[in-house]
Amino acid sequence: MDIKKYFVKILRETADNIDAGNTEYNEEQALQVMEMIAHQPMSKEAASIYLNMSTKNFDTLVRKGIIPKGRKRIGFKELVWYKDEIDKCKSRNKRK
Repeated sequence: MDIKKYFVKILRETADNIDAGNTEYNEEQALQVMEMIAHQPMSKEAASIYLNMSTKNFDTLVRKGIIPKGRKRIGFKELVWYKDEIDKCKSRNKRK
């Protein structure tokens, strides 16, 4: 079976079980699953669009340490940022 199709099948079954009340996930386990799913790589352009700002402003916030530095991935030249980490920065900066 194709790994992507298998992954989608598992996610759908899990969602159906949650909707039906057939899961025994506690809050911590549910948060761990959500964190794994939300850990999606984004390019600088995609991250700046997600944050509704220019790439120049994005670079400025990275230099200031407000947004974490991009990470290298094996086999890719472009740096990536992860959606869940950017979301944490957004919520942290809203509290300030």
